Amino acid sequence: MGHLGPAAAELTYFHLGEHDRPGRPTRDRSLDTFGGRIIREPETRKFDYEFEAFYQTGSISGSLAATAQRQSVSASFVHADAGYSFPGPWKPRLSVEFDRASGDRAGGDYGRFDTLFGMRRADLAPAGLYNAVARANIVTPGVRLEATPDKRWDWFAVYRAMWLASRTDAFSTTGVRDSSGRSGNFAGHQIEGRVRYWIIPLRLRFEFDGLLLAKGRFLRDAPNAPPRKWTRYTSFNLMASF
Repeated sequence: MGHLGPAAAELTYFHLGEHDRPGRPTRDRSLDTFGGRIIREPETRKFDYEFEAFYQTGSISGSLAATAQRQSVSASFVHADAGYSFPGPWKPRLSVEFDRASGDRAGGDYGRFDTLFGMRRADLAPAGLYNAVARANIVTPGVRLEATPDKRWDWFAVYRAMWLASRTDAFSTTGVRDSSGRSGNFAGHQIEGRVRYWIIPLRLRFEFDGLLLAKGRFLRDAPNAPPRKWTRYTSFNLMASF
């Protein structure tokens, strides 16, 4: 990691090697992911920003079958956000975001970005049972408002619109797909919020997550799309630290 004036810069490389084992078939992923990030941390009365980009190459099997043909990989992911932190006791921060993760297309290299690992909350949706949106085959701008009223409370709310990067691949992690591409590429609108409160400071924290997904044309018309036009998700959590 290095520094560029008030910003920090870093370069990243990950290798994932995956192989079949008796009773445990895999896609035999051999992936090299190269990336970099520039970030300026939030400060009161100042603009902050973050930009990161990753390129993924290597190979992957076409299915779990031991005889499946291998395919070269060429995939990418880009994230950018810019925000401003306002003065005041609530420490509000308003930011705009953009994420794009590539999807697969017929012919040529395998193009679906593999996020490899990481917690879902840091991506595009809450953790837990809601697993529709992650860093794969998605293009999504968003607006975020967050605040910390005091040492015990913090909250944020995010709105984002979502499109498919490739209209013939499954949208993000939903499994919903139209291989013909006739269902379009607009997935829908998502509104998400989180509230956290330290019941016992540094020992026991309460968390509430809520999300509303208004499905767009693709998530309504694709051949295997669930029938409902709305998805609602809520969760309550307690986290103890020892």
